[in-house]
Amino acid sequence: MIRDLKSLYVAIVDNKVVVFETNLKLFVEELAKIEKEARNYDYYYRQFKLKNIVLLSNNDDKKYYLQKLL
Repeated sequence: MIRDLKSLYVAIVDNKVVVFETNLKLFVEELAKIEKEARNYDYYYRQFKLKNIVLLSNNDDKKYYLQKLL
């Protein structure tokens, strides 16, 4: 395992990882490219401080499970 890896964020939809990143800012930017209803960095920063899994639902009933693994 990489010793310098501090965090890993993933977005899962339909049991598939669609976005992963080691930096929350970059993760939110990539998520916004595939999901128009994604929130901003500050929102996800606060959510990940409280819990490791965040649910993102859009108007098409597509559910993204956002998870902080490390």
